Amino acid sequence: MNAIFPCRYHAAMARLLAAFLMAFAAAAGAQSTAQKPSRIALVIGNSAYAGSPLPNPVNDAADMARELEAAGFTVIRRDNAKLRDMHLALREFGDKLGKTSTGLFYFAGHGVQVRGRNYLLPVDADIAREDEVAFSAVDLNAVMEKLDSARNPLNIVILDACRDNPFGKSLQASAKGLAQVDAPPGTIIAFSTAPGSTAADGGGRNGLYTGHLLAQMRKPAPIEETFKAVRSNVRRDSKGLQVPWESTSLEGDFAFREVPVKVAALPPQAAARPGGPSRAAISASAPPTFATGDTWTYRYENQLENKQSRSVLEVKDIQGAQVYWQDGNIGDLVGNLTRVKRGSDWRLYTPSSQMYVFPLNPGSAFMLKAVENVKQNVTFDLEVKIAIGGEEEVTTPAGRFHAIRIDREVKWVQREKPEYAGVNTWVYWYSGAAKRFVVATQSNVTSKGKQIQLDRWELETYRVR
Repeated sequence: MNAIFPCRYHAAMARLLAAFLMAFAAAAGAQSTAQKPSRIALVIGNSAYAGSPLPNPVNDAADMARELEAAGFTVIRRDNAKLRDMHLALREFGDKLGKTSTGLFYFAGHGVQVRGRNYLLPVDADIAREDEVAFSAVDLNAVMEKLDSARNPLNIVILDACRDNPFGKSLQASAKGLAQVDAPPGTIIAFSTAPGSTAADGGGRNGLYTGHLLAQMRKPAPIEETFKAVRSNVRRDSKGLQVPWESTSLEGDFAFREVPVKVAALPPQAAARPGGPSRAAISASAPPTFATGDTWTYRYENQLENKQSRSVLEVKDIQGAQVYWQDGNIGDLVGNLTRVKRGSDWRLYTPSSQMYVFPLNPGSAFMLKAVENVKQNVTFDLEVKIAIGGEEEVTTPAGRFHAIRIDREVKWVQREKPEYAGVNTWVYWYSGAAKRFVVATQSNVTSKGKQIQLDRWELETYRVR
């Protein structure tokens, strides 16, 4: 019996160990799902300085926030922030960062360096002597320490803050511009100009640096390539007077606009139809010709709640100029909707949801109006701006598409409660071959800065005639 017991003991222990490992793996999988990497940004634009106002930073911050939201970031934004506002926003930012998050800090406004340290100035800064800067401004080191406390793998710091000394003769700073900073591991710090130099505020809506950065962020490229292109363009436009600079110790990959995982070839349903042309040969901007039975499956992600699901759309019937969908939605012949179910409510649009205006000529723009009725006593007035971009190659789980980019901004106001208003921003890529968009992002932010929607769609499969 003593000889048999050890074998039974080891067998029982083996079963126990296997059960433990299975439970551990399940828990780890659940934790992995719960801790899905998020993108969190703090964006500050300070223009209203009493002695030296700047025209662009508030615009820069607004446009940067919009672009980051389209790139999947949850954005905390402050305009014309006082010192206390900046400290509280930094605390909120740090509290939202998780151990798997990507953090981004953006500041546009006045910045100074004192004794080798960089300070970002609030709009209420009242500084008469250099030794007062430390307690009247936000030390960049405080930002870096907040990021370090999060222990997250990747952080981005963008400073368009190297304007001329805002205090003139009342404060003669010992050095111009900002001081060089070495990025800690997993971080990239981007300056609008080289250490010790000043940056132009710009003559248009945006500063020279931020204007070029916004344009490059829309391209699916590694972050290093993004900043390299910005540097080249800023140096060219400033005739060499302003040269952006970065300090980086990144250890992972990052792109503002990710390209989905590539597949080797287009799916079978995108192949040529018997007796008809290949769908791949159809122009990117060709208007759709819907047919009964056309079906699309999208991977949908609610990025505010970190939830994923699938959405299946199918053309159920076509009667005259109306397309009836299997989910009860009704629209026109090019993809605009006149009746949509959202949650438990039906939403009626007059004349339509205004998503497409054909022909989709690159560079064209449209200003449209619509009315959205949700309930008998809830009506929204919509001002829709649609801008048609260029043609781009887009790869989704359904295959690779030649698509055309569309930017759509909707300013909405509830007619019964005008104080409830906001901006809904869409960026989507339409493919004539697929008859619909193949990738889309949506952000909806109230006028008080509350994010109420942040969604993304990717086409997984489709079957069209």
